Amino acid sequence: MEEKKSTPMIIAGAVILFLLAGCGAPRMQSSGFLSDYDRLRPAQKEEHVLYWEKPGVDWKRYDKLIIAPVQVRIVPADPPVELRPGEAEELAARLHEALVRGLRERYPVVETAAPDVLVIRPALTHLKPVTPAVNIAATALLGVPVDVGEAAVEAQFADSLSGRILGELTVSSRGSIVDITRVWTRWDQVNRAFELWAQRLRRAMEE
Repeated sequence: MEEKKSTPMIIAGAVILFLLAGCGAPRMQSSGFLSDYDRLRPAQKEEHVLYWEKPGVDWKRYDKLIIAPVQVRIVPADPPVELRPGEAEELAARLHEALVRGLRERYPVVETAAPDVLVIRPALTHLKPVTPAVNIAATALLGVPVDVGEAAVEAQFADSLSGRILGELTVSSRGSIVDITRVWTRWDQVNRAFELWAQRLRRAMEE
Protein backbone atom coordinates (compact mmCIF):
# COMPACT_ATOMS: atom_id res chain seq x y z
CA MET A 1 0.00 0.00 0.00
CA GLU A 2 1.42 3.39 -0.99
CA GLU A 3 2.23 5.63 1.95
CA LYS A 4 0.50 9.01 1.86
CA LYS A 5 2.64 12.11 2.10
CA SER A 6 1.99 14.37 5.05
CA THR A 7 0.40 17.78 4.43
CA PRO A 8 3.57 19.72 5.44
CA MET A 9 5.62 17.63 2.97
CA ILE A 10 3.13 18.33 0.17
CA ILE A 11 3.23 22.08 0.91
CA ALA A 12 7.03 22.08 1.00
CA GLY A 13 7.12 20.25 -2.33
CA ALA A 14 4.73 22.77 -3.90
CA VAL A 15 6.85 25.70 -2.71
CA ILE A 16 9.98 24.11 -4.15
CA LEU A 17 8.34 23.45 -7.52
CA PHE A 18 7.16 27.07 -7.62
CA LEU A 19 10.71 28.30 -6.99
CA LEU A 20 12.10 26.02 -9.68
CA ALA A 21 9.53 27.29 -12.17
CA GLY A 22 10.69 30.85 -11.51
CA CYS A 23 14.34 30.26 -12.33
CA GLY A 24 14.70 32.42 -15.44
CA ALA A 25 16.47 35.63 -16.35
CA PRO A 26 17.20 38.06 -13.51
CA ARG A 27 14.91 41.03 -12.98
CA MET A 28 15.67 44.20 -14.93
CA GLN A 29 13.41 46.90 -13.47
CA SER A 30 13.79 50.64 -13.92
CA SER A 31 14.15 52.66 -10.73
CA GLY A 32 14.18 56.17 -12.20
CA PHE A 33 17.84 56.66 -11.24
CA LEU A 34 19.12 56.83 -14.82
CA SER A 35 18.41 59.71 -17.18
CA ASP A 36 17.08 57.71 -20.15
CA TYR A 37 16.20 54.01 -20.17
CA ASP A 38 15.00 53.95 -23.77
CA ARG A 39 18.50 54.31 -25.15
CA LEU A 40 19.92 51.35 -23.22
CA ARG A 41 20.93 48.37 -25.37
CA PRO A 42 22.20 44.87 -24.49
CA ALA A 43 25.95 44.74 -24.01
CA GLN A 44 27.66 42.56 -26.60
CA LYS A 45 30.03 40.70 -24.31
CA GLU A 46 28.11 40.61 -21.02
CA GLU A 47 24.88 38.87 -20.05
CA HIS A 48 22.12 40.71 -18.22
CA VAL A 49 23.69 44.12 -18.90
CA LEU A 50 21.97 47.03 -20.67
CA TYR A 51 24.28 49.86 -21.60
CA TRP A 52 24.55 53.24 -23.29
CA GLU A 53 27.58 55.43 -23.92
CA LYS A 54 27.82 58.91 -25.38
CA PRO A 55 28.99 58.71 -29.00
CA GLY A 56 32.61 59.69 -29.43
CA VAL A 57 33.53 59.62 -25.74
CA ASP A 58 37.24 59.02 -25.13
CA TRP A 59 37.36 56.73 -22.10
CA LYS A 60 41.14 56.49 -22.19
CA ARG A 61 41.49 60.11 -21.03
CA TYR A 62 40.23 59.01 -17.61
CA ASP A 63 42.76 57.21 -15.43
CA LYS A 64 41.35 58.02 -11.96
CA LEU A 65 37.95 57.43 -10.39
CA ILE A 66 35.55 58.98 -7.93
CA ILE A 67 33.19 56.24 -6.74
CA ALA A 68 30.15 57.91 -5.22
CA PRO A 69 28.31 56.32 -2.28
CA VAL A 70 25.81 53.72 -3.49
CA GLN A 71 22.25 55.01 -3.42
CA VAL A 72 19.42 52.68 -2.37
CA ARG A 73 16.65 52.78 -4.98
CA ILE A 74 14.93 49.44 -4.38
CA VAL A 75 12.11 48.83 -6.86
CA PRO A 76 9.08 47.04 -5.33
CA ALA A 77 9.10 43.42 -6.47
CA ASP A 78 6.25 41.05 -7.28
CA PRO A 79 6.02 38.97 -5.17
CA PRO A 80 7.27 41.40 -2.51
CA VAL A 81 10.70 40.85 -0.98
CA GLU A 82 10.88 41.63 2.73
CA LEU A 83 14.17 43.13 3.83
CA ARG A 84 15.17 43.50 7.44
CA PRO A 85 15.74 47.05 8.75
CA GLY A 86 19.10 48.37 7.58
CA GLU A 87 19.88 45.45 5.25
CA ALA A 88 19.68 47.45 2.03
CA GLU A 89 21.93 50.18 3.41
CA GLU A 90 24.45 47.63 4.67
CA LEU A 91 24.54 45.92 1.28
CA ALA A 92 24.92 49.27 -0.47
CA ALA A 93 28.01 49.88 1.66
CA ARG A 94 29.33 46.42 0.74
CA LEU A 95 28.80 47.14 -2.95
CA HIS A 96 30.75 50.38 -2.62
CA GLU A 97 33.57 48.52 -0.88
CA ALA A 98 33.59 45.87 -3.63
CA LEU A 99 33.79 48.53 -6.34
CA VAL A 100 36.63 50.38 -4.63
CA ARG A 101 38.49 47.14 -3.94
CA GLY A 102 38.04 45.82 -7.47
CA LEU A 103 38.81 49.01 -9.39
CA ARG A 104 41.61 50.62 -7.41
CA GLU A 105 44.01 47.87 -8.52
CA ARG A 106 43.96 49.55 -11.93
CA TYR A 107 42.54 53.05 -11.32
CA PRO A 108 43.42 55.21 -8.31
CA VAL A 109 40.27 56.15 -6.38
CA VAL A 110 40.31 59.85 -5.50
CA GLU A 111 37.95 62.43 -4.00
CA THR A 112 38.77 65.54 -6.06
CA ALA A 113 37.49 66.36 -9.56
CA ALA A 114 40.05 66.78 -12.34
CA PRO A 115 40.19 66.50 -16.14
CA ASP A 116 41.32 62.86 -15.92
CA VAL A 117 38.82 61.77 -13.24
CA LEU A 118 35.67 59.79 -14.05
CA VAL A 119 32.76 59.67 -11.59
CA ILE A 120 30.86 56.41 -11.08
CA ARG A 121 27.44 56.82 -9.46
CA PRO A 122 25.87 53.46 -8.54
CA ALA A 123 22.38 52.67 -7.23
CA LEU A 124 21.18 49.40 -5.72
CA THR A 125 17.76 48.70 -7.25
CA HIS A 126 16.85 45.09 -6.46
CA LEU A 127 17.68 42.63 -3.68
CA LYS A 128 16.44 39.14 -2.90
CA PRO A 129 18.08 37.06 -0.19
CA VAL A 130 18.52 33.32 -0.09
CA THR A 131 16.06 31.59 2.24
CA PRO A 132 18.18 28.94 3.99
CA ALA A 133 15.13 27.07 5.36
CA VAL A 134 13.80 26.54 1.83
CA ASN A 135 17.14 25.14 0.71
CA ILE A 136 17.29 22.78 3.67
CA ALA A 137 13.83 21.45 2.80
CA ALA A 138 14.66 21.25 -0.91
CA THR A 139 17.85 19.36 -0.24
CA ALA A 140 15.94 16.87 1.92
CA LEU A 141 13.26 16.36 -0.77
CA LEU A 142 15.18 16.75 -4.03
CA GLY A 143 18.81 16.41 -3.08
CA VAL A 144 19.65 19.96 -4.22
CA PRO A 145 18.95 23.53 -2.99
CA VAL A 146 16.65 25.66 -5.16
CA ASP A 147 16.53 29.17 -3.68
CA VAL A 148 19.16 31.66 -4.83
CA GLY A 149 19.92 35.32 -4.23
CA GLU A 150 19.31 38.17 -6.67
CA ALA A 151 20.54 41.73 -7.06
CA ALA A 152 20.40 44.54 -9.60
CA VAL A 153 22.31 47.79 -9.94
CA GLU A 154 22.08 50.87 -12.11
CA ALA A 155 25.05 53.18 -12.65
CA GLN A 156 26.01 56.43 -14.31
CA PHE A 157 29.47 57.44 -15.55
CA ALA A 158 30.15 61.17 -15.67
CA ASP A 159 32.93 63.65 -16.28
CA SER A 160 34.01 64.87 -12.85
CA LEU A 161 34.44 68.52 -13.90
CA SER A 162 31.46 69.15 -16.17
CA GLY A 163 29.10 66.57 -14.66
CA ARG A 164 28.18 65.50 -18.18
CA ILE A 165 26.82 61.94 -18.31
CA LEU A 166 29.02 59.78 -20.54
CA GLY A 167 27.46 56.37 -19.99
CA GLU A 168 24.71 54.51 -18.16
CA LEU A 169 24.02 50.86 -17.45
CA THR A 170 21.88 48.36 -15.63
CA VAL A 171 23.18 44.96 -14.51
CA SER A 172 21.47 42.14 -12.66
CA SER A 173 22.50 38.79 -11.30
CA ARG A 174 20.82 35.66 -10.02
CA GLY A 175 22.82 33.16 -7.99
CA SER A 176 23.34 29.54 -8.94
CA ILE A 177 22.59 26.35 -7.06
CA VAL A 178 25.90 25.09 -8.45
CA ASP A 179 27.63 27.46 -6.01
CA ILE A 180 26.41 25.29 -3.16
CA THR A 181 28.65 26.83 -0.51
CA ARG A 182 26.73 30.13 -0.80
CA VAL A 183 23.11 28.96 -0.53
CA TRP A 184 22.94 28.58 3.25
CA THR A 185 23.13 32.25 4.30
CA ARG A 186 21.00 35.21 3.21
CA TRP A 187 23.48 37.36 1.33
CA ASP A 188 26.55 35.31 0.34
CA GLN A 189 25.49 35.06 -3.30
CA VAL A 190 24.67 38.76 -3.53
CA ASN A 191 28.02 39.72 -2.00
CA ARG A 192 29.75 37.45 -4.52
CA ALA A 193 27.82 39.17 -7.33
CA PHE A 194 29.15 42.53 -6.14
CA GLU A 195 32.72 41.26 -6.38
CA LEU A 196 32.16 39.84 -9.86
CA TRP A 197 30.54 43.05 -11.10
CA ALA A 198 33.55 45.06 -9.96
CA GLN A 199 35.89 42.68 -11.79
CA ARG A 200 33.77 42.79 -14.96
CA LEU A 201 33.64 46.58 -14.86
CA ARG A 202 37.40 46.83 -14.53
CA ARG A 203 37.89 44.50 -17.51
CA ALA A 204 35.40 46.50 -19.59
CA MET A 205 37.16 49.77 -18.76
CA GLU A 206 40.52 48.29 -19.75
CA GLU A 207 39.33 47.28 -23.22
